[in-house]
Amino acid sequence: MPQTLTGDAVLNPLSIPAVANVVLAFAMITAGPVAPLQAQESPEASLQSLHVADGLDVSLWASEPMVKNPTAMDIDSRGRVWIAEGLNYRMKQRSFEGMNRVDGADQIKVLSDTDGDGKADRVTVFADNIFPVPLGLAVEEVWQDGRQTGTRVYVGNSPDLLVLEDTNGDDVADKREVLLTGFRGIDSDHGLHGMTFGPDGRLYFTVGDARYGADQVQMREATFEVTDRCGRRVAADNFGTTLRVNRDGTQLEVLSSGHRNNYETAVDSFENVFGSDNDDDGNRGCRMYWVMDGGRYGYQHPRSHRHWAEELPGIIPKLAGTGNGAPCGLLVYEGDALPGVPTGSVLQIDSGTHQVNLHPVQRHGAGFRSDYKVLLKGDDAWFRPVDLAVAPDASLFVCDWYDAGVGGNRFTDQTTGRIYRVAAKETDPRVRTPESRTVEIERNPVAALRSPNNATRLAARDLLLTGGTAARLLLLDLLSNGQPHEQARALHVLAAVPETGRQDVLAALHHNDGRIREVAVQILARDAAAEYLHEAGSGHAAPPALSCLEEILSLANDPDAGVRRALLMAIRRIPTSQVEPTLRQLVAAWDGRDRYYLEAIRAAVIHRESPFVVELFGLLADVALETRWTSEAVALPPYYPTGTNDAFLRIEDELPGSNAASRLAGIAWCLQRSEAVPALQRILLAHPSAAVEQSVIMALSSISDPSAGAMLLQRLAAADVSIDAKKLMLQQLKLQLTGDWSELNTQPALQSVLAAGMQNDELREATIEVIAAGGYRNFAGELVTVVETASNDDAVRGAALIALGRLNPDVAITTARTLVSQSKGEPRAGALVLSALETLRSTESRDDLIAALQDADLPQDARRRALQLATSSAADVDRILELRKAKGIPEDLTSELTFLLHNHSDRRIRQVALTELPLQNSAGERRVHSFQSILEVQGNAERGRELFTKHQTANCARCHRTDGQGALVGPDLSSIGTKYDARELLYHVQSPSGAISYNFVASALLMKDGTVMNGLVLDRSDNTVTLGLATGQQVKIDAATIEDETPQAVSIMPEGLIAGLTTQEAADLIEYLQSLRQGDAVLQR
Repeated sequence: MPQTLTGDAVLNPLSIPAVANVVLAFAMITAGPVAPLQAQESPEASLQSLHVADGLDVSLWASEPMVKNPTAMDIDSRGRVWIAEGLNYRMKQRSFEGMNRVDGADQIKVLSDTDGDGKADRVTVFADNIFPVPLGLAVEEVWQDGRQTGTRVYVGNSPDLLVLEDTNGDDVADKREVLLTGFRGIDSDHGLHGMTFGPDGRLYFTVGDARYGADQVQMREATFEVTDRCGRRVAADNFGTTLRVNRDGTQLEVLSSGHRNNYETAVDSFENVFGSDNDDDGNRGCRMYWVMDGGRYGYQHPRSHRHWAEELPGIIPKLAGTGNGAPCGLLVYEGDALPGVPTGSVLQIDSGTHQVNLHPVQRHGAGFRSDYKVLLKGDDAWFRPVDLAVAPDASLFVCDWYDAGVGGNRFTDQTTGRIYRVAAKETDPRVRTPESRTVEIERNPVAALRSPNNATRLAARDLLLTGGTAARLLLLDLLSNGQPHEQARALHVLAAVPETGRQDVLAALHHNDGRIREVAVQILARDAAAEYLHEAGSGHAAPPALSCLEEILSLANDPDAGVRRALLMAIRRIPTSQVEPTLRQLVAAWDGRDRYYLEAIRAAVIHRESPFVVELFGLLADVALETRWTSEAVALPPYYPTGTNDAFLRIEDELPGSNAASRLAGIAWCLQRSEAVPALQRILLAHPSAAVEQSVIMALSSISDPSAGAMLLQRLAAADVSIDAKKLMLQQLKLQLTGDWSELNTQPALQSVLAAGMQNDELREATIEVIAAGGYRNFAGELVTVVETASNDDAVRGAALIALGRLNPDVAITTARTLVSQSKGEPRAGALVLSALETLRSTESRDDLIAALQDADLPQDARRRALQLATSSAADVDRILELRKAKGIPEDLTSELTFLLHNHSDRRIRQVALTELPLQNSAGERRVHSFQSILEVQGNAERGRELFTKHQTANCARCHRTDGQGALVGPDLSSIGTKYDARELLYHVQSPSGAISYNFVASALLMKDGTVMNGLVLDRSDNTVTLGLATGQQVKIDAATIEDETPQAVSIMPEGLIAGLTTQEAADLIEYLQSLRQGDAVLQR
């Protein structure tokens, strides 16, 4: 039988990292080469390799030759499984060794279990020749006069959204129609896909960034340009999008944009839309998100250096980050037959990590919070789940592409595919036969509306809309007495009844459940909430219209933040004169922490007239100054962790509180309107607390108008501003002076501030960074003085040298060469020399780096850094390899060189490294792993904890403390998950001497008796030196017995302590380290 994952072993703890400059000095991983291609396994053997969560069982329902290369799946009301097959995927673009195009093979199939033994035994080809590849599948049953007469299937096949219809009930399509056309990404999984139906009866789907297709779409080109059946033109060029359309092809609208390749979408009964996105491999940016209407999700934003610009206002943050992988299908599970799977959870396929993730979704403020566990995972490397669907009996079906690779051009097989069924343990694996539905839809459509199966619910909806008064009464009863998600379904059907729909929805505005009130607001606001809609024949957006404005405005005081958020979104295009008091009231209701509510405020206010915005901020400032504030910590922009791509707020996380001043600053940060500047100035002049001042600085930094920068300059010149606040202001100036605030470069105030900063020991380094960013050459002479003054801190001297490299390269190179030369014979180079090497790299004086890494007289840390900098250039890598062949590379750098080349960003160099620097020596001993081999594996934090604390050779806890446990020789790692992502952790554990934090530099103590002791000096007091040893022990030494003390260039942590770990063990340890989040984004930065 398949193995069962029990208890916490299933849990996949997630980190919320943040940027920091702390370098580990603890043992880390040496990770092995990518495994050779694993052979295929039989369906039965692959089934045995599946691990399923506690309380569940998994069975094989279908396999090849019945199923081949499934790309999408749906299940009808009879429990029949519909699949799309893509045997000719990418063959419009290229040929594949050992595979040929199979004519007509891109099919839609219907699979049935006719004898009830829990296995498919009949297959019908519904449609074929959907070349190049069908992606996305949604089944609509057609009912007339109380019986099913046919089926419509909606299929993505860029450039077309197809409707394939069986009009006579024989399960073979006899009608093929292009519903919409103009979608790009032809023959690519980045095109049109992800079809599903919502509770409103509309079709929801996705379009990726359209890259890598036969039509060769480039970044930021339009991904589609479609004219819907109303004659409205809809287009988008902001990467991936989520869309919906009526089933007849009318009223196409874009719900969200700024995704990369959101393969599928899922809609719950409350019309909440969820999606998952696939980031570039290795960036740990895969995600599950909730769609805010009109939201932008920040992929490759031009104003951000991050993959996902969640630090910027106007960008909607994700619900959960899942690291590396390849997310595909997802759904919202609203059944009750899977133990441990709460109703309303999002189930997400990840074909890259060979698993199905369970995301419990919890309503939180104006949005949601989530986390994730692993529901199903396969050890078979060919197990590639791509989609999932819920059967009428609430069991879960998962289809498996089954291949050595998935997506891109990596697939290798056209002959295999599997479908698995997940159900509660010890339940009958059999399913209903096609002749007997779980619910008789035509006899009891209300019961069918309660089904966990989407096709059943859609058919019930259509039947109920023809049922007249009797059906309405049944729906009203369900709205009053059903489960919350059933009530929401009933309301959506009631809303579509022409004669009575409006009155029933208006009545629901007073429902006792905030979720139902929210649904009612959204239904009533549809006329004014459609993004990107255009009137036929024009390029202008249709004007908003709300015939029930007065009724929904009555909810401005609703206690539920989700209702108020829905109200903000509903009135965002209504003229200010009609909603002005309500807008002020809704803005003032923000709690100072909820990013989703804040983004709704932005949507509702960002384009309002200037007089309204001026008055709004004036009122907010009046309230703040009247109520005052304390010095307590407050939540700060962006109210969401952004240290790494996979950071997110989990269900249990708590942000600090807020006060009226911090709330004003947060609203100003999000709106980015210059009208906020006077209000922010009033707050600053009122002598705010440090936390409030920090939030005001962040707000000013988000405003493009130079008046915001001018205010920062005024504050920098003030005597009553703290050093920490001034450092933050300088950081923001560094970012803005070359952009929106460039006109400040000619202001005398800027020169005065920089001159003063250069004279302040505490501000000098931050000031130098501004000088470097702005290119202010008049400070070059002063920078030379800073570098040459030995009494200055090395970090400051190093910053000045790097800045000098930008302002006067010739002087910088000469100075850098001198500093490097002066370090010869020293045991350790130190920060200044390493900065000098960085200067040589940045000024293209690369011959100096090659010479430095070969110079045996230089300290090892200098030579190691020279090697790291030189290998960043592909051309220099070739030179270094030639030198190595000539024995020109010191032996003590071989391990570092091996690690750097095997994990190089250039694929060619990684390939060369396999030959020139094999990962194993002649004895078969492992030297290093490749990063990718570890990053592609899903780790388990609990197993990682065991390795950290108990592994025989690694035993990190000998020297490192976590959560108050363990020794404190090396750094306390209780919050290391907030400081580094997985790739950075891998580097520092692999190469503990690669970049040692200056707080953890080891020393060699020469004793007066001639012996030498090596370790980390932990304390000096009472004429005693406490030395931490690599074994984790601490010894006290009489200071009088020490003859000399010399800093060391090598970490006290030996390299290769855990070189014997497997790739899975390495991934487990990294997962544990990433879960260490004490003091993460929930604290004030």
